[in-house]
Amino acid sequence: MHKLIELGSGLMVLLAVICAGWQTANAQTERPSALVKVGNFTASTDFLNLSQYYELTRTIKVKVNYVPTHKVGHALNRDFTLPVGTVVAGNLTSTKSGDFLVPSLQLYLSRLSYSLIQQNAPAGYTIDPGAGAYDPQATLKATDKLTAFKRIKAPDFMPGYSHGDLYLGGAKAALSAVETTTSSIRITPDGYLEYLKYDAKANAGLGFMQKPYSMAKITKTTFHDPYRVLYFAHNVQGLKTKRVSYSGQQQYRLTLKNLHDPQHNAGNEDKGIAGTFDSLYHIGGHTYFTFIGYDGVSG
Repeated sequence: MHKLIELGSGLMVLLAVICAGWQTANAQTERPSALVKVGNFTASTDFLNLSQYYELTRTIKVKVNYVPTHKVGHALNRDFTLPVGTVVAGNLTSTKSGDFLVPSLQLYLSRLSYSLIQQNAPAGYTIDPGAGAYDPQATLKATDKLTAFKRIKAPDFMPGYSHGDLYLGGAKAALSAVETTTSSIRITPDGYLEYLKYDAKANAGLGFMQKPYSMAKITKTTFHDPYRVLYFAHNVQGLKTKRVSYSGQQQYRLTLKNLHDPQHNAGNEDKGIAGTFDSLYHIGGHTYFTFIGYDGVSG
């Protein structure tokens, strides 16, 4: 009986450590099961992208799958090193083990910066992003690894409800059934902005997972809705940044303006196809869209 009590208390302590700062760390400022307005629609945050964010308090290794970038071949399971201080997107959940709920942390590692991912990738391989928007690349249950993650608030540079991937094309592209193959901006949890051009030769689903055309570390962010202003030490080639200084870590800036004009694709309830929402952003003279979640009506 005492052992059962000790195990239960240990799990509660572990959850408390991982969830420390919950009151100030609600991803995108919303709680699960809240109702919010998305354009003319009322949506539940249960169906929107409510990523949680965690900072590594020490360096750890996790196992992930890498898939061939261009050739045909099998996935390779390899170590992925997460350095101390890295910020990752994740989702803390629990699974039942006997009479207890065991905490597990799903990690969305494919959203990290290309340079960090490629430090661990075998030559000619890309981290497997999975088939869906919410597929994790690793799920941790071991106590010694779970305690390496400290919950933090959503970084200001992350667009609201977005996974950080924004695609050129505006409303028309957002509502199209055809996959966009133009260019993309990725904002990563570990604090980088990447400008990518689509690699048409890459295997399906990997076209925007290859080496960025240009990238820069985000050194500062100011956020006053609808504007997010990102600062960099150097220019991001391919994007229309503005030079604001000639020395230091904040020489260039790029403004992301949320147009607050979400696009709703109704899906097909009869066929079990869920409707989706995308947000529109004006960036460097062009309009981009980013997936922010499902409507919960169908599927």
